[in-house]
Amino acid sequence: MKLKHLTLAIVLGGVLNAPALADDRDPRVQAEPLLDPRVLLGGLVTDEDVRLLFAQIRATMLAAAEGREPPPLPEALEKRLEAAGGELRLRGLLAGIALSQIMERAARDAVRELAPPPAPRNAL
Repeated sequence: MKLKHLTLAIVLGGVLNAPALADDRDPRVQAEPLLDPRVLLGGLVTDEDVRLLFAQIRATMLAAAEGREPPPLPEALEKRLEAAGGELRLRGLLAGIALSQIMERAARDAVRELAPPPAPRNAL
């Protein structure tokens, strides 16, 4: 499992650093790969997971409309959430760190651009 996490970190690092290596100053362009669901969910969430999740959401909405308690999570959905939870937390953490670095770079660039030019020194 640790090797899987390391591999994921390396792959995500490469994907997330590509815009920075291209020296593109627009933070929206740099953040775009992070917003791609394939980066966060690729290979982790299946079509069946989505079906189970939305079936649970519909059952919960129906129960609320009828004034009942929401139904418990189906065992299959609970198992998938547990299995995917750690991996999703790791991917979210990596994406969050990368986004904060992009935002920091954009803020630093803005501060540099807005800074007044240095005062000229007296030439003696």
